Amino acid sequence: MGWLWQVLGAGLVLIALADIYFTVLYPRSHAGVLNASISRAVWQLFRLASNSKPLSRAPLLSYIGPTLLVAIVVVWVSLLINGFALIAWPALGSEIQASQGETPRDFATAIYYSGYALTTLGTGDIVPKTGFYRLLMILETAIGLSSLTLTLTYFQSVYSALIRRNTFALRLQHRTLGTADAAELLARLGAKEDFSAARADIADMAKDLLNLLESDHTYPILHYFRFQEAYYALPRMLLIAMDTVSLIKSALDSEKYGSLVGSAAVAELWGGGQQLLVELSESFLPKKYRASQDQPEQAWRERYYTAVQRLEARGIATAPDLEEGVALYISLRRRWGPYVVRLAEYMAYDWGEVAPTERYWRKERLPRSKKKKG
Repeated sequence: MGWLWQVLGAGLVLIALADIYFTVLYPRSHAGVLNASISRAVWQLFRLASNSKPLSRAPLLSYIGPTLLVAIVVVWVSLLINGFALIAWPALGSEIQASQGETPRDFATAIYYSGYALTTLGTGDIVPKTGFYRLLMILETAIGLSSLTLTLTYFQSVYSALIRRNTFALRLQHRTLGTADAAELLARLGAKEDFSAARADIADMAKDLLNLLESDHTYPILHYFRFQEAYYALPRMLLIAMDTVSLIKSALDSEKYGSLVGSAAVAELWGGGQQLLVELSESFLPKKYRASQDQPEQAWRERYYTAVQRLEARGIATAPDLEEGVALYISLRRRWGPYVVRLAEYMAYDWGEVAPTERYWRKERLPRSKKKKG
């Protein structure tokens, strides 16, 4: 019967090592054995707890990321200690003995023996007596030391990526003067009808977005870092980036600013944002959050007209045909808008936090658009 416990123990060790490997050494959203399940379970627990106390919702959810890191490490250590304990348990009193006196044969003693070896503290007062278990102790000690090193490396990588993400969020926050309004950002990029330096700024934004794409792809745990300040919200960052490129394509005069509209920087920002949204939907959002939703096209139409007015106030030439421009804007927004809404909903953000100057849905009839004269 003892060999069954040893097979089970070896299985637990292999599961832990596989999860460490796929999480730290081969980090990809679709890889991993336990990481995704642990992450979703912890997230759901925090969501349930926050729903019971609405006033403390944001502060409570802000602890999810660090708690999740601790939970993952606890699972790894528990699996390794229990796995090696199950392997050693049948050998207690025979091939593994106490230095003095009779050797206890209970599972708690096996845990003690395994924990001593895994944490590299030495052999303790219970020591292996045969070659196999001596080699097994060396193996467990090596795995314990390697796991500790890999865990510290993983923590450092995650927080380095988190700092880069937060820096990007702050840049967008200040570029929009705290409004989270892409029209404000675009109006300042083209102040006095001069977009000569805008391509460099758009390219810089695209680079930050692609860094965000690769960081979130490599370290999926970053999705669960949800800060109290709304300007750090991932949906808000994606809204600003995608709305900026959508307004460039639909609201600017394509003849006057054709070099910007058709630039590689704009294409890079659009492609990177689309890829990030699709990957987040597939790897992060549960299936029920991927379902199609009603499109708030009336609100998008109002949004477009407001953005055009903001651009014109800064002397920027806009699309000659507003009806054609708004149709293009709605067409573009259909391709990314629902992703952002579903992401915000799953991450427990109100739409007002994500887009302070934009209403998600408005029932009253909006005024008809007209072609601009001249």
